[in-house]
Amino acid sequence: MQHRLKRALLALMILAVALAQPASALEFLFGGGPTNAPAASQIEDDGMLRVYLKSLGDPEALGLTLAGSYTVEGDRGFRFARDTEIALAADNGSVLLSVGGLTIDMGDSLTLTRHATDGENGIYIHESEKNTLFEGDLTISESGGTLRPVLNIQIEDYLSGVVAYEMSDSFPLEALKAQAVAARTYAMGKKWSSAGRDYDVVDTTADQVFKGLDARYTNVIEAVEETRGIVGTYKGGFAMCYYAASNGGQTALATDIWGSSGDYGYLSMVDDPYDLENPSSLVNSLTFSKAGKGSSTLWEMLGDALDGLNLPEKDVKLESIVSIEPAEPKYAGSRMYTKLRFTLSASAEATGWGPQEGDATSPMFTGDANLSGDMLASVSGLSLARRGKLGLPYVEKSGREALSENPVVELGVYDDIKDGLSLGLNGSDHELVSVVQDGDMFTIEMRRFGHGVGMSQRGAQWMAGEYEKDYTEILKFYYPGMALEKIEWREAALTALADLPASLGRARPRPTPTPTPAPLPALEDGEYYATVELESRASSLNVRQEPSTTARIVASLDHGRRVIVSSDAGDGWAKIRTAELTGYVKLEYLKAA
Repeated sequence: MQHRLKRALLALMILAVALAQPASALEFLFGGGPTNAPAASQIEDDGMLRVYLKSLGDPEALGLTLAGSYTVEGDRGFRFARDTEIALAADNGSVLLSVGGLTIDMGDSLTLTRHATDGENGIYIHESEKNTLFEGDLTISESGGTLRPVLNIQIEDYLSGVVAYEMSDSFPLEALKAQAVAARTYAMGKKWSSAGRDYDVVDTTADQVFKGLDARYTNVIEAVEETRGIVGTYKGGFAMCYYAASNGGQTALATDIWGSSGDYGYLSMVDDPYDLENPSSLVNSLTFSKAGKGSSTLWEMLGDALDGLNLPEKDVKLESIVSIEPAEPKYAGSRMYTKLRFTLSASAEATGWGPQEGDATSPMFTGDANLSGDMLASVSGLSLARRGKLGLPYVEKSGREALSENPVVELGVYDDIKDGLSLGLNGSDHELVSVVQDGDMFTIEMRRFGHGVGMSQRGAQWMAGEYEKDYTEILKFYYPGMALEKIEWREAALTALADLPASLGRARPRPTPTPTPAPLPALEDGEYYATVELESRASSLNVRQEPSTTARIVASLDHGRRVIVSSDAGDGWAKIRTAELTGYVKLEYLKAA
C-alpha cells in the first residue's frame, strides 16, 4: 500500500513538473505529446530483463544465500527458508544442488524462483565482487563443465545495480537521473534485439556494469525511481544510448568509432565544455622544454625523425623545438588527430668560408662582397688576408651553424605519442590530443576515457553540479535528436508461497531425494583421497564434530563414499572433509584411494 501511494505521489510530482515546463521542453520530455499532460507511450513491455552474470567467469561451483522467499521453479514442496545457504556445482552435464548435507542432481538446469515476502528479497552470490543483493529469479544451467547463471530481474531493480557503478552515488541527483534514463534505454534496446539468446545483456562493460543492489546508495535508488519507465526513442524505436566516462571535450560519432552504417541521427559531434572543465575528467600529459628537458624519449624520437629526412647538410643535430601542431584528423571535424607536426631548430657542421667574428680591423671588403674561392686563394688576396694586411672579414668556417630553414618532422599520435610516451587512456585509439605552450615549455595532453559516443558521465556530473542543469537538459545536449517517453510497465506481482498450488504438475520429474555427492575439491599439501569401507552396505559411518565417540554427529557417510583425509588426529581418528562438510571419523573405516 505504501509503495503504491509513493508511486502515485511520484506520478503527480512528475506531472506537476512537466506542466511547469515550456512547450518545447515538454515535447522533448514526452516525445511531443499534448502540452497539458504526458503522452502515453505506445511501447508495451513486461519490464523484465535477463542478465547473464558473465562477471562470475566460468565457475564450476557457486555458493548462494537465499535472503528472501524462494522455491525451485515455483514448487511449493521445494521451498527454502529465509537465509538458507545452498551450493551449486557442475558435474557431468548436471547441476548439483547441496543443502543441509543433502546433494541432489537437478538435471541440466534449475531456476530459483522468487516469491512475495516482507523485507529484502533476493540472493547473495558468494563469488560476486560486492556483498550486494541480486533481486529476481536465478536460472543456473550446466555448460561444458561450468555453471551458467542468468538473472531474470525487473528492469527498475536492475538499474539500481547499474547506475551505482556506472556513476557513483555521490554524483548530483540530476546526473544520476540522466544515467538512469540512458541505462534503461540501452537495456531495452538490447532486449528488443536479443532474439535467439537466453539473455538480453551481460553484467560487464561489454554492455553495462551490474553488481546488484546496495541499499546504502539512496541517491541512486531515488534517481531510478524518479525516472521510472522513462526511455529515449528515435523513429519509433529505442535509441542506443551509448555513454562513456569522459569524451575529452568533444563527442564522437558512432559511425566513426565503430564503422557502423546504422541510423544514429539522434547523435552529433559537438564540443563539450562541461567535460573539459571537469577536473575529474581523466587526462594524461607530458611537459618538456624547447630543449627537450623533461622527456629524453621524445627527444630521441625527434632526433631519429630528423635523421630520417636525409638533409644535404653534414652531421645535422637537433637543437630545440620551435613549435608543435596537431595534424591530420582521423575523421572530418574530429580532434582525433593522427599526427603531431614538430617544427625544429637544428644545426650542421660548418663548411666553406664565412665572415670572421670579432675583427677589429676595418675590412677592405664588406661582408656581402661577392668573393670567389679563386680570388681568396690568390697570392695577392688570401695570403695578404691571412697576414691581416687587408682586414678581410672572411675566414674558413669551423664548428657548427644553424640550418637556414627549420626542418619539420611528424610523429604518429597513436603509435609514437600514445604508446611510446605512455600517454594513452584506452586500449583502442579513441583519445584526443592537444598541445599547450607556455613560454619555453610545451605540454602534450591526451584526453577521452572511453569511446566518447553519446553522454559523457563527467560532463553530466559537471552540468548538474556546476551549471544546475536537470536531467532532460543533460540528455538533450548529448542525444539532441532523441525524444523521451514513459513506459508503464505491466509488472506481474510476485506470488506468495501460501498461494501456490499443492502440485503444479511439472513438465519434468521431481528431483530425486537420493543424495549425490558433490565433486571433491582439490587436495592440499599432505592430504589424500580415501573411500569409506564398511562391513555392511546398509550401514553408515558417523562424522563427528571432534575426534571422540561422545562428540556431536554432524553427518553420516555411506559405504563407498570418497573423502579427503586432511590429517591423522591420533587415537585412531582422522580428520576428513568433503565439498559440504568437515569432521572426524574412525581411521579404520577408511581405505586410501
